[in-house]
Amino acid sequence: MAECSFCGEKLKPGTGFLFVKKDGTALFFCSRKCEKNLLVLKRKPSATKWTNSFQEAKKGSKVGKKKKAKVEKPKKEKKEVKKKKKKVRKKKKVKK
Repeated sequence: MAECSFCGEKLKPGTGFLFVKKDGTALFFCSRKCEKNLLVLKRKPSATKWTNSFQEAKKGSKVGKKKKAKVEKPKKEKKEVKKKKKKVRKKKKVKK
């Protein structure tokens, strides 16, 4: 089974199409979308998010990194907060 030259999808027999360059290299495509991205727009499959090569590169970058162990910091003791007394305002007497 052939694979798409751009996105890496496996082609079922009788589907997709073959493009042969002047130098004799054969390119298989699953859709016009893949053909246009590679030949007309000259995009790299590893830079296009929906391709298999991009997904593999993304997974590979995650595998190479090691997770750092989280160090638990000792909890700070809460200081006792002094309760502030509410100031009571005296009502002024109004003269009639």
